[in-house]
Amino acid sequence: MDAAYWNTDFDWSTPAGQMLHKLAAILPPGKPFEITIFGSAPLQITIDRNLLSNDVDVFSNAEELEGFVRTAGLLQGQADFFIQVCSGLNFRTSPLWGTRTREVKINDCTFIFPHPIDILIAKLNRLEEKDLEAFRVVLRKTGHPTEEELIRELQFAVDLFRPGFDEENAADMTNNTHRLWPRLYGRAIDVRTEIISPALETRRKGYGLPTRDYKQELREG
Repeated sequence: MDAAYWNTDFDWSTPAGQMLHKLAAILPPGKPFEITIFGSAPLQITIDRNLLSNDVDVFSNAEELEGFVRTAGLLQGQADFFIQVCSGLNFRTSPLWGTRTREVKINDCTFIFPHPIDILIAKLNRLEEKDLEAFRVVLRKTGHPTEEELIRELQFAVDLFRPGFDEENAADMTNNTHRLWPRLYGRAIDVRTEIISPALETRRKGYGLPTRDYKQELREG
């Protein structure tokens, strides 16, 4: 993935940008925090200020973060535009995401911005209309992701296409990808043929496993 399609500037005058400055200001000085931003906020700050949301989604390894945000009155139910303190488990995206982030330090707080492709892949878990719009805006503004880029990235993230656990309201990545493709690229996609099977084939080769189903061939012979 070409990291160059990041915009070089961060628009801190956006609602999300102002909220992150406010967040950095309420945290205790002298204590370093690392906070990852996901959802629509990074796209609003780096791609298009008109991509709006009701909140700024964040997660951190600092367990006390939510307490500071609550004290400042910035959690859901305390403010119309709020900070949603999440777990890193909520950011379901490519396993490569940590290799292509950008960091911005404000006071003693380091904000970590995932690459737009990783933000978009995470949005495929839900793919509401605002998520579709995020795909359209990023493609229109940057020319990325192309079909080839998104297919390649989804192959790396193939495990997201596995069925969910019984205990969770699992995302349907396959159906959501089917829905996305004609809206973004004007054609249907065969997710199993173009994404899942090639990824699993590559994985089998990496394990040194046979790429042919010899047992099935024997049964058929």
